[in-house]
Amino acid sequence: MDDFWYHDRSITAPIYLSQCGCESYQANSSIRNYTVQQKWVIHYVLSGKGILEIAGQHFKLEKNDIFFFFQGQKVKYYSDKAEPWTVIWIGLQGDKVTEFLEETTLLNKNMVKTPFAMQNALKEIISEIVLKNKELIDEPETLKELRNTATLYQFLYHIKKIFLLPSLTTNKPTQINIIDYINKHYMDSISPLTIAKYFNISYSQLYKLCISTFNSSPKKIITDHRIRVAVDLLLNSDNTIKEIAQKVGYKDEFLFSKTFSKNMGHCPSKFRKLNNTQLKNLRFK
Repeated sequence: MDDFWYHDRSITAPIYLSQCGCESYQANSSIRNYTVQQKWVIHYVLSGKGILEIAGQHFKLEKNDIFFFFQGQKVKYYSDKAEPWTVIWIGLQGDKVTEFLEETTLLNKNMVKTPFAMQNALKEIISEIVLKNKELIDEPETLKELRNTATLYQFLYHIKKIFLLPSLTTNKPTQINIIDYINKHYMDSISPLTIAKYFNISYSQLYKLCISTFNSSPKKIITDHRIRVAVDLLLNSDNTIKEIAQKVGYKDEFLFSKTFSKNMGHCPSKFRKLNNTQLKNLRFK
């Protein structure tokens, strides 16, 4: 993506896009050092690495990391000389920006790592905002405002969905939201302790709930979901075993194969070769 910067002061709304851009840094690129004027600025690292210095803290940033600035903050950030980064960003203004952030875990937070499953969604939305404003620079302002608002609210929806304050969701884990959590995070390094912490309960409480509701332990529920997804990928994709392992939350291909074999009675490579009759007779163990 070519370097680009767009700034719009022509509209006023509860939350609106006031700027966006893209910049590819070089090894000798200058350090950015300034006081933030926008209510909220969101940067997404497309590639490379860099450093953010703010409020006495240092953040090492790399591909797919997101970092934030808030109005009035003094920020300093710069690219890694060995692996210069490319970043895209959007800046937001409006009276409702702070109110929006107060319903998330992002207020006054300067850096987050997003769940793997949501990285592409956020990257694509920010990229679309930047690219469309570059390609349609001469578009009538009325249309530009509607387009930017529509895409921006898509972004805000995903942000709130990922980072919604736990107090705004049910405080009591249920059959629906436990499964929903696993559906959203099975590809990440989740565990029963991760789930218990998310719902602010002990592992013992989570275990008892899962046994009483699903007649299965939390670990088994996670594993079963991962195996089901793996089965679908083995039968309906050309992904390698290693790629499938990573897509269902296993960094270790050997551990994935061992777990799959234990549950399905066949290692992944042999499972792929089964005929329809053999597949119909299989059951989770």
